[in-house]
Amino acid sequence: MGQVVDAAVRFPTVTLTSALVVALGFWLLVLLGRADVRAFDVDAPSLTRSLGGMPVAVAASAVIVSAWLVSVTGTVLMDLAHLTGPGGAAARVALLALSTLVAWPVTRRCAASPAGRFPGRAGLHRRAAASGTPYDPGSRRAGG
Repeated sequence: MGQVVDAAVRFPTVTLTSALVVALGFWLLVLLGRADVRAFDVDAPSLTRSLGGMPVAVAASAVIVSAWLVSVTGTVLMDLAHLTGPGGAAARVALLALSTLVAWPVTRRCAASPAGRFPGRAGLHRRAAASGTPYDPGSRRAGG
């Protein structure tokens, strides 16, 4: 457990740890009713459409968590391999880039998975995306 905490507060994971703290703060505000899950959907409608109607806040949180997990794992493995010096520094910078690059396809795969399991709902996502409005599962009709 100490290795994970140590890895979470060192570069490159510390950058993602701070983003994770911000995301957790946002979800705490959502739980308290002070923020809306779909608050960012209006600002990024193309992202909402590309994720099959998944709220931007959910997608961003999934990307942050995925990248953080990859970064923590990579940092612990680099510590076990005793990478130091310029090679270790280059490996840590590469790990930051790799962790963010790996996180996006993982999030897209997670977004596509529920849409395939519920075919009746997937049509609503497509119709809402075609109209340019984010899909709202609480509404009676898609796109309006």
